[in-house]
Formats: sequence, C-alpha cells, structure tokens
Amino acid sequence: MSSRGHGRLVIYGARPDGSAKVLLDIIRSAGQYDVVGFLDDDRARHGTLAGLPVHGGRERLPELTGLGIHAVAFAVGDNHLRAALVQAAIACGLAVPAAIHARAVVASGVQIGDAVWMAAGAVVNPGVSVGQGVVINTGATIDHDCSIEDYANVSPGCHLSGRTSVGQYAFLGTGVVTLPDAVIHRDSIVGAGAVVLRSVSRGATAVGVPARELPRPRKTY
Repeated sequence: MSSRGHGRLVIYGARPDGSAKVLLDIIRSAGQYDVVGFLDDDRARHGTLAGLPVHGGRERLPELTGLGIHAVAFAVGDNHLRAALVQAAIACGLAVPAAIHARAVVASGVQIGDAVWMAAGAVVNPGVSVGQGVVINTGATIDHDCSIEDYANVSPGCHLSGRTSVGQYAFLGTGVVTLPDAVIHRDSIVGAGAVVLRSVSRGATAVGVPARELPRPRKTY
C-alpha cells in the first residue's frame, strides 16, 4: 500500500531501524507524493519495508523515470554519501524535493534547499537559510538568522540560538545547544549534549559542556 500524493517517489535508504520510516512519515504527512518504494545498495535490505518494496540500489536510478517515478528522497545519515546520491539522482533527471513534516513549524521567508527533510516538531524561525540536503530532525529548533549549509545534519532535540552558523557536512549530535553567534565549521562533529559557546574548527570533534575540541590524531609517515 502506498501513501497518496501528487507524484510518485522512492526513498533511498531502507535500514529497518534507521531513519527510513521517519522520512516516510514526513512525506506521508505532507501529502504531496505517492511513496511507491525504497532503494538501498545493501542487498540484505531488499524485500519490503513498512509494506513497501525495496526495489534495488543506486543502479536503478536511471530507470526510474521510465517507470513513472520522478522524485527521490534520501534517508541517509552519512552527509557525504547523501550528497553524492543527491547529485547522482539529479544527473538522472530526477527531482529531489524538500520534505517537511506537517507538524514542523517553518516561518515565512525561510530559504530551504532541495533534498532537505524536516521531521515532526522541528521549528525554524525567521531569517534562517537551510542549504541543499540538510537534515533537521525531530524536535530540533533553529532560531532566527541561523545558516545551515549544504548536507549538514541537525539531530533530534538540538537547539540552535540566533545567528548560529553550521558549515557544510557538519554533524550535530542529539541535544546539542549553541549560544548566539556560534560557528560550527565544515566537516565538524559536535557530540550529543554538547554546548557550543563560540566555535568548532573545521573537521574537529567537540564534546562536553562547554564543548571542547578533542585532540586530533598525529599524522604518521
């Protein structure tokens, strides 16, 4: 049984205990697409999920338009992999629409890129820009004038104060809090429950209250 909507869509990512079912719920709540199945490169996940077929992996992308499927959404947690898959889908002529839960609150004028998804309970306030492929998960709040760059991932229960900047591919763990004007640079990881007072360097991992960057491994030659 598929979810009723105005166009046919598949979800890439079919991990049974992952975010696939969350994204399915988001799309069904919005009512704009008819979800007809999933894709996943892991053959162990092929079969069915949530009563829908798992059709195959990324090799099926070029075939979808011929089957009357013109859109793909992405339940993929790895930020760089999600970026590569979004670009592969676009190259095949597929739409990569934003998916916003009916119970998310998004202020007027917020800029939202393609392939974004926002889960139930998310709040995005005025002046925010959300780049392509961003994930804003359950109950996360993004206050005024924040910038979330392409393919960043904001986990459940994060609370970003005004004018926070989150760089491309950054990952914020569950319950991260930022103070106003915090800057989280590209490719950084902020551990669950951390409180960012000022900044996290590019590629760094920061944990704790207040958040402190972990030492980076020394290069060996």
